[in-house]
Amino acid sequence: MNLRRLVSLLLGSAVILGLGGIGLVYTYGRAHTINAVEATVETDVSTVGTPFAGHIQSLEVHAGDRVTAGEEIARVQSPSLEQSLETGFPEEGLGYRIDGDDVIVLAATADGVVGSTELAVGSFVTANTQIAAIEVEGTTRVKAKVPMSASDFARLPAGSPMTARLPDSTEVATEVYEVQFEETESGDSIAVVRGRSPELATAGTFTNGAPVTAHVQLDDAEGLGSWAARQLAELITPSGATI
Repeated sequence: MNLRRLVSLLLGSAVILGLGGIGLVYTYGRAHTINAVEATVETDVSTVGTPFAGHIQSLEVHAGDRVTAGEEIARVQSPSLEQSLETGFPEEGLGYRIDGDDVIVLAATADGVVGSTELAVGSFVTANTQIAAIEVEGTTRVKAKVPMSASDFARLPAGSPMTARLPDSTEVATEVYEVQFEETESGDSIAVVRGRSPELATAGTFTNGAPVTAHVQLDDAEGLGSWAARQLAELITPSGATI
């Protein structure tokens, strides 16, 4: 064998080994990653509503506004409020205070972002009508529905990584903190996985329920090296032979 053929053989072998290694890494990643069939951004929601029927006298916020706990949201003028005060209704409580005899001032009970305000000044509202919904700051998380077997579940401990691609294409690494199972319409079982991360608070403002893409990474105690060695052994071991 001359030098040129030897060099060509060595280069060819190196290319084959490199491609094989890349293939093994790719296969390893696919074998230890599960894509969600559905995923959304989820936050706790604090609602602001009126316990009395009346007309909206003022509305201080709009969708997308950031508010702090105690900040005034709206005023509702109610003819029935004075009678309720006479029968012992408190003049101040969680998320409200009374102004005069017939106006209830509604306030935010948590820091956050106003998600929706569907009413307008002058609108008549019945008792227990929601005036605004506030997406509570610091509670943003990713909720993903993931097809998962029992063996997969055993490899998904608390703290496992779940990567989410947000609506603006930003990728955020979250940690799994909750896994629940629910039954689908077809009768199958699917895992509902929730992941959180401090990065979500600064990644942007997204409407509660906004769709995202996500995948979870399963735990692997043997590691890539051991897994690759086992895969190679299975490839080169004749059927029915033992090693």
